[in-house]
Amino acid sequence: MIPAGLIGAHLRRNRLRAALTAGSVALAVFLFCTLQTVITSLQAITSGHSANRLIASSAVSLFQTLPLASVERIRSARLPDVLEVGHWTWFDGIFRGDPREFFARFAVDVRQMRRQYGDLAPGGGEYLLTRAEWDRFEQERSACIVGRGLADRYGLRVGDPLVLEGTIYPGTFRFTIVAVYSSGNPTYDEETLFFHWDYLNEAMGRIDTVGTMSITIRNPYRAAEVCLEIDALFQNSANRTLTQPEAAFNAQFLSMWGRIDLLFAVIGGAVVFASFMITLNTMLLSVKERVREIGVLKTLGFPNPSLFGLYLAESALLCGGGAVLGLGLAMAAFHGQPVRLATVIFPEFGVAGSTQVAALLIGALLALISGVGPGLVAARVPIVKALRLV
Repeated sequence: MIPAGLIGAHLRRNRLRAALTAGSVALAVFLFCTLQTVITSLQAITSGHSANRLIASSAVSLFQTLPLASVERIRSARLPDVLEVGHWTWFDGIFRGDPREFFARFAVDVRQMRRQYGDLAPGGGEYLLTRAEWDRFEQERSACIVGRGLADRYGLRVGDPLVLEGTIYPGTFRFTIVAVYSSGNPTYDEETLFFHWDYLNEAMGRIDTVGTMSITIRNPYRAAEVCLEIDALFQNSANRTLTQPEAAFNAQFLSMWGRIDLLFAVIGGAVVFASFMITLNTMLLSVKERVREIGVLKTLGFPNPSLFGLYLAESALLCGGGAVLGLGLAMAAFHGQPVRLATVIFPEFGVAGSTQVAALLIGALLALISGVGPGLVAARVPIVKALRLV
């Protein structure tokens, strides 16, 4: 039988110490959830893309453009598994005169984008617009579309003018917002601007170059073979290509961060270990302060298992309560809303279910380890020795 009434009395005896101990666990769990959320969100970016889509870029550098003729060469090759070929070009540029106002800006082949990512794509595509909105975007050369998150951030509405000052492509580019898209896939953000590549090409005097080529294939199980077939078309040209699945292409950006997943895992582990040491030290100090009380309880007939259970229950209350609090704070702070971290936009930055389970297990593990040691010490204190100490 555990003297349950003493659990609350002990915690109330030193409220500040109890609050600081539970707070250290809550902080550790909150930081752990934060770091794990970054990792799981990065993994989601690379895993949630279409298996039927390949991206071809320059084999020299991701920032090296390709001639427009490369697109036509793939189309004219009539590879049996290739269904659609489009192209995207990173524009960069300055919005509202401030280079710090960062968001993605792409010049695209709108007709092909619609067939690969829009309402004409299988399943309705990733970028959701009505048929009338797609028609207008396709027909108006100076038209652009923006994501709902971008529109909310800057207060943009359909019909508003939008001006970008070119950096990679010098000049002033004026657009009209014809639609605001939403994402049909949680791994695609709503923080991007799209406009006609033809408009950019004409403004630059028909340079006829593109950034990357987006290729829709028939059979995702032949993706590796199709990549080799496409690259073979340019093997002996001055513009060799590197073709890879869309998920692998996006993983390139994450690789620029290095082994950030390992770094965050090490930091999270260090934080949890520090919290464990704090909690264990607190519980051992509690045993030292309550030696006489332990002797009295043993004299009254409480067996050693009861005293062991008393310290284990106190540890569970402190660590478990702190873990639940830390997890709750993390879930309130990161509730699946788009977040931009450095140059990476997370379409959904929320605490994954696996992270929630791990956080609760950490709380349970801290409670077990921090309670077992002090519980064993308390159970082994001799009655005579305990009653002699004041």
